[in-house]
Amino acid sequence: MNVDDIPVPSAAAIRVSKEGKSAVFYTTIIQKTDNKYIYAMPVHIDKKLVNFEAKGCLKELNIEFAPFEFYAWRNISIIKFVEAGRTYLRIKTTTPGVKSMPWPDKALSARKEKRKEVLEDAYIAEEGMQG
Repeated sequence: MNVDDIPVPSAAAIRVSKEGKSAVFYTTIIQKTDNKYIYAMPVHIDKKLVNFEAKGCLKELNIEFAPFEFYAWRNISIIKFVEAGRTYLRIKTTTPGVKSMPWPDKALSARKEKRKEVLEDAYIAEEGMQG
């Protein structure tokens, strides 16, 4: 699956692994460019921005394309991206996504919003990046 095929907005999860331990964080995909960059909403835990730029960690992205249809991108890089005073995640991949299953890991995200509210945030963010 190519980056250009990702629907916007999309529910997504980021898994970070190191030395046999892993953590999952939920986010929303809000834009994609050049068939290699994926932009997502930032992840906050206890009102602090999660830093995904740590070295030595394996990072993966799992995106829900439709109910029970998931694709995963492995060995991605994630950096903080600021535009017009707003912070986003810029995810870079050099390989296509592969068909996947939802991850069984419990998410560490402190977000309690309903899916509708998360998607509304994504629409607002997308408008901010385009305008």
